[in-house]
Amino acid sequence: MTIAPGGPRHRAGSVFMDITDIVRELCDTITARMVASLAGVKDPGQVRKWANGKLSPTQPAEQRLRFTYDIMHEIESVQGRKTAQAWIMSINPRLGYESPIKAIREDRFPETGAAVKAVLDEGYDG
Repeated sequence: MTIAPGGPRHRAGSVFMDITDIVRELCDTITARMVASLAGVKDPGQVRKWANGKLSPTQPAEQRLRFTYDIMHEIESVQGRKTAQAWIMSINPRLGYESPIKAIREDRFPETGAAVKAVLDEGYDG
């Protein structure tokens, strides 16, 4: 999956992963509360149930989770884990001064992908 034309070079990373693994890794990186927010659910406990396989996310939530996993790993591979963590939670001028978490929750994938491209090409700007 190419996130944006000329965007991140990472392709299809999450496609071959089980959603439970994706959720666990995201929770380890940005907390269950943040994962719940970007997935569009209110209860972090629901996210923990996804992580242990007791529940499955809806299709829209799973798309958001896979997208987030891919962009987080792309940023981490170029800028490092701390930058990826800070970027996903910070207010971003390229996203109308909203956080990438909010943009992902709103399914603004092309816009978020362009913001990812910017952080990869220009460095952290959150």
